[in-house]
Formats: sequence, C-alpha cells, structure tokens
Amino acid sequence: MRKVRFCAFIILTLSLLWLPGCWGSRETDEVAYVLAIGFDKGEKENLVITVSIANPKVIAGISSGGGGGGGEGGASTLNYSVESYAPLAAIDLLNTTIDRRVSFLHTKAFLFSEELAREGLEKWIYPLNRYRELRGTAQVFVCRGKAKDFIEKNKPALELSPTKQIELLNLMSSETGLYHNTQFREFYNDTKSSSIQPSIPLVALHEGGLESAKPGIGKGGEAPLGKYIAGEVPIAGSNQAQVIGSAVFKGDKMVGVLSGQETRYYLAIRGLFRSGITGIPDPLDPNIPVGLLIYQAKRPKYTTIMDAEGNATIKVDIYNEPEIISILSGYNYEDPVNKVLLEETLSEQSQEGFHKLISRTQEEFESDIFGFGEQIKRKFWTVQSWEDYRWLERYPDARINVVVHNKIRRTGLQLETKPSRVGK
Repeated sequence: MRKVRFCAFIILTLSLLWLPGCWGSRETDEVAYVLAIGFDKGEKENLVITVSIANPKVIAGISSGGGGGGGEGGASTLNYSVESYAPLAAIDLLNTTIDRRVSFLHTKAFLFSEELAREGLEKWIYPLNRYRELRGTAQVFVCRGKAKDFIEKNKPALELSPTKQIELLNLMSSETGLYHNTQFREFYNDTKSSSIQPSIPLVALHEGGLESAKPGIGKGGEAPLGKYIAGEVPIAGSNQAQVIGSAVFKGDKMVGVLSGQETRYYLAIRGLFRSGITGIPDPLDPNIPVGLLIYQAKRPKYTTIMDAEGNATIKVDIYNEPEIISILSGYNYEDPVNKVLLEETLSEQSQEGFHKLISRTQEEFESDIFGFGEQIKRKFWTVQSWEDYRWLERYPDARINVVVHNKIRRTGLQLETKPSRVGK
C-alpha cells in the first residue's frame, strides 16, 4: 500500500511540472500590438476596421521620428484598414499584409463612427466582449466623422504613441470635466442595464482654425468655456484631434450629443465631476465675465419619493466650492456681501443649466444617462418588482429638481480688489 501511495505521489509531482508550460506563448518580436481600433460603416462589407499598431523600431529608438500618425518611416504607429463582415474576422485578413500575429492584448481605445453609433452598436460590441484578448478597461469613443480619418490624423506632438495620450486623457477628464471617461465594460453593462443608459466621450478632427469660435457674453453669447463639442473648439495647431462633449445613447443606439458644459452638469449629477474653469456674467456688469475654478465639494445628495401610483420625484443637492480666479470688472467680490451675490448668481445659472439638460434627456433623448434609476431601485424589495416597474420607460415623466449650493472659500492670490485710479 505504501508503494502504491509513493508511486502515485511521484506521478502527481511529475505531472505538475507540465502544467505551468506556456504552450501558447509567443515571443514579443512575433506579435503586432494594436493600440487603437476604429470602426466605420463599410460599402461592400459591414465594417471598415482601422488598427493603429505600435512600431517597435521607433519606440525602441532604432529609428527617429515623431509621435502618432500613419506612414511607414519614423512614425511610432503604423495604420492599416480592412473591410470585413465582423470585427474579429479582420484579424486573419490583416495578417495577409502584416508579418506578425495581430494582438489586441494592449488595445487602449475603441473608436466608433457617429454613423455606426446611430445605427446601433449591439452587434459589434457583444462579439468583442467575448474575445479573450480584448480588455474591458479599454476606453470607448464616438467619432464625429470617420474613425479611420481620426486615427490616421491624430498626431499627439508631445507623446511617442497614442497609448500614452489615452492614459493622459483619463487624467485630463478629471481636470476639466469636459468629457467622461467610459470604459468598454461600463458601456457594455449600461446597454443591458434597467436603471441607467450609456454615454461615450466625443472625438473629432478640427479641420479649420479660430473661425469656429462662438460669441462671448459681451456679444450676445454665453460665458461658459465648454459650449463646444468635438470638432468645434477654435484651436489652431499641429494636431487636429479634439476630445470634448458626450454622445448620448438609448440602449445601444446613439440619440444625441452633449456639449462640454452639459457634460460637466452630467458628471456633477453623477458625482464624477472634480474641477473645471468656467465663467459667469458679472452680477454688477453682465457684459463682463467673472472667472471661477469650480470644485465639487462632495457627492450629490439624492432624495427620492414615490407616490401610490408609482410616480417618482427626485431632488438632487449639488455642493460646489468655487474659487475666484478672474474679476475683469474690478468689483470687490472678496467682500462678504458681494461674495454672497456671486454665489447666488452662480447657483441660479447652474440650476438653469442642470434643468435644461435634464429636460433634454427626458424630452429629446428619453434616456436616463444620470442613473437616477439606481436611486429609485432602492424603493423595491425584489428584482422582479423592479423589472416590472420599467423605469427607463417612466423616466421621461419623472419630476426632477436640482438645487446647487455654492460656497466660495478661496479668492485666489488676492484678498481684496481695489478700483483702478483712472488718470492718476
């Protein structure tokens, strides 16, 4: 009996030596790593798939060249496009030209054209979610125009590759609040949710220059800086790529867009807004703006009420701490009395913006991108009773009120603004 146990132990020990073997592994110089994938509507097939592949020679310093973009010379990425009936079917087609196995293990971004998004992304994202190489943490974008053009013309001057650019975009989202980072798994889950609908950041190429600027408050326009969407921001420079605003979805179909300022309101309601610079008309001189740096002090407070007929009423309290960074009029808003006036003006303007955005989502989009359903869901004892309530269908009829609380605690590097001595 001892011999049998000993032999079994030896066999088991030897068999363990075979388990850690990486039989399916590949050397790094046998793999072509895709950093970004673009999806456009095809002509003869269903899709045009564009991939941006890391150029190891440039990244390793063997060849000189700039960051991003197409071209085979010194570019850090190489771009290829293929027309196919499905996303994953393009892998083997690409390998008829690329002599390394195409891999999506390091893919950081998925870009869907607006045309494709408005038709619906269900039949494209669901197969992608199943494939073992694709990461759920990759970022998802909707491109105004063709995703192929955006990938080819996106040339981040300060970065060696789009991978670093995407990582920094995550940071800048929290710094400006002009767009929301959406991961692939978040978008996938929201398309199936009964309590929230998806939103995706907008990207586009800005073909012009400064001529796309919109009027400021002195010329009948608005003061907020985020009144643009991607492709409209009046910037002239070496890179045409822009990221600002959001695409609103109802299920898997895109139904509208939000500007950068509306995206800030959206993020604030969800408690995801961190900070951002904005402007409001000066309370004492409406033709001149006052510059403010807004911080969201804490997460919003939700108060929900449901009557016997199932009608929902939601109150959202938003808490901000603005900092004064610019006073063009010269009025002393550091004074406690004037400070209160500035706080009230900001609260009134913000509340109007919140209510306009909520009205758009209820009347124009009929889509709860804020996740109010997560609050209403707590009123139900069972999953079945919640599913039977059909919140997404009831959302347009919900009564929602937003109250903004602003408390100015910092006034920049000045404690008092004194009037200039004209002629002295």
